[in-house]
Amino acid sequence: MTNQLSEKVTLMRTYLKERIGNPELFTGRKRELTYFLNWIERITREISMSTAILSRRKTGKTAILQRLFNITFHKDARVVPFYFEVRETDQWLGDFCEEFLLTFVYQFIAFGTRNPEYLESAQMGTFRDAAAVARREGFEYLEMLTERAISLSGEGKTDRLWNMVRETPRAVAGHYDLRVLQIIDEFQFLNRYIFWDREKRRRTGNLAGSHLHTAEYKNAPLLVAGSWVGWLADDLRSMLPGRFQFHYLEGLPVDEAVDMILRYSHLEGVPVSEGIVPLMAGLTEGNPFYITALFRSKCPGRDLTSEKGLLGTLEFETLHNEGTIRGVWMEYVGYAMRKANSRNAKSIVLHLCKHREREVTREEMGRALNLGMGDSELEERLKIIVMADIIEQGGSNFDYRGVRDNIFDKVFRGVYQKEINGFDPGEIREEYKVLYERLKRDYRRLTGEYSQYRGKFAEYLIIDKLRIHAHGRNRVFLGMAENLPTDFGFAEYETVWSYSASPIHKRDIQIDILAVAADRNDYSLIGEVKNRKSKFSVREARNFVKKAEEVRRLEGIGKSVLFVFSVNGFYKNTLEHLKKHDIAWSSDRRWLRAPKKIRI
Repeated sequence: MTNQLSEKVTLMRTYLKERIGNPELFTGRKRELTYFLNWIERITREISMSTAILSRRKTGKTAILQRLFNITFHKDARVVPFYFEVRETDQWLGDFCEEFLLTFVYQFIAFGTRNPEYLESAQMGTFRDAAAVARREGFEYLEMLTERAISLSGEGKTDRLWNMVRETPRAVAGHYDLRVLQIIDEFQFLNRYIFWDREKRRRTGNLAGSHLHTAEYKNAPLLVAGSWVGWLADDLRSMLPGRFQFHYLEGLPVDEAVDMILRYSHLEGVPVSEGIVPLMAGLTEGNPFYITALFRSKCPGRDLTSEKGLLGTLEFETLHNEGTIRGVWMEYVGYAMRKANSRNAKSIVLHLCKHREREVTREEMGRALNLGMGDSELEERLKIIVMADIIEQGGSNFDYRGVRDNIFDKVFRGVYQKEINGFDPGEIREEYKVLYERLKRDYRRLTGEYSQYRGKFAEYLIIDKLRIHAHGRNRVFLGMAENLPTDFGFAEYETVWSYSASPIHKRDIQIDILAVAADRNDYSLIGEVKNRKSKFSVREARNFVKKAEEVRRLEGIGKSVLFVFSVNGFYKNTLEHLKKHDIAWSSDRRWLRAPKKIRI
């Protein structure tokens, strides 16, 4: 088994099919990827502790987990990735054990043989089939373990089979002197959907707790995640105390949210405008799900190029029955209302929404809402609502607060406030306008930061031209740039995006535009974009060349041209420098013409 990363690394392949769909939809999460790739490297020294990622549905947990699998698989180092998702459906423990073990065996063989086709085999066949494959590929220990599982299959031995299956990843890591990264998604479902008997009458109830011993091993630590934050956190604290570190997944930083908006605009074919982009990032609080929902909204006449259109789309997503954002939040709300006294639960959540800027005590809630229940009963109801992720536990067991999310607040009030104490949808419409104006004032004050967003938008417009227009209108676009090679033509491009070096390279290299030609006989394009008042300098040109040469080396890019766009032009000595080093340039504002609006 290869233990070294190859000398020449090309753009990373996708081995395990990622649920996000087009891999280019994965945007941002630089902080999380950096943290967890370092955590994975520490596994080689057996010093990484089992960790849980906590975040609600559709915030990007699974995308991060699957991307970590693919990066780790691509490295071909000593850490073998294993990804498993606990399905949200009733399952007999015997069938669950078979699925778990087969998935591990085939993923391990895929890694060991560098044959990703085995990744697709995990849902097929039986223990005997897997044992035969392990024997054929020379993994005798895996064959022996799979044969052992056959002897434990059957109604009366499922607990023993589970003990063996659960310990297999760390046992295999020890036998082959490797490390295993165990990624288990939707970990909290272990206690709800797995049954001791085939008839699915006796729920296990505490299966997650059986990892008390397993989670301590550092040669195969667990990275678990769940989309019910309160539920998963409660399971880990009560059944696996001290075994897991917690990592809470927050919204994207503004710069990453802006990148995501611009990328989705390209991929979804939905135009945005320069001034709207940072404000959309602010209104959505960098929540990847909210951003995606706006681009895919069924809002009639959806328009993300104007204030009126953006606010109208957000209002539709918040208040309309067909709003995707409203629908997902109502899954959480529905769970809480079924488990708790419905009217009291609604009153509690509305009260905490009203005061979500601070923590509220149980005593205050009991006094203000006249709920007609004692403190212990109120505590139990509050625990249910916390586990449903629609309120949060404060700094102590006596304090609570509303979810710090402007959009959830409006979804909940839109559904329930009229039932409790009267409600005018116009209130929410006005609140969005007030928030929008506040964000606009904030961005005006942050002149330098807003300039950064203007630069990003300029990149977006030039990328749009290169992706869609330039190849078919070569004569026009050749006239929009200087110092191009005489045999240059704008090509059909395999990918055209702003570029950040893959985390596998351990280099923080940013290139504004990387257009990789589909035909290697055509020129690829590596571009720098400046949308600001000052001119482009020689020093900036030299820095750009250094970055571009590194990208050429890292990504194996051959025939290519360097290109600089500066809306306010170039110093005279800069032009001389660009000409001398065969770097193309432009300050033609036709590159910055916005795409036409598309309404649905």
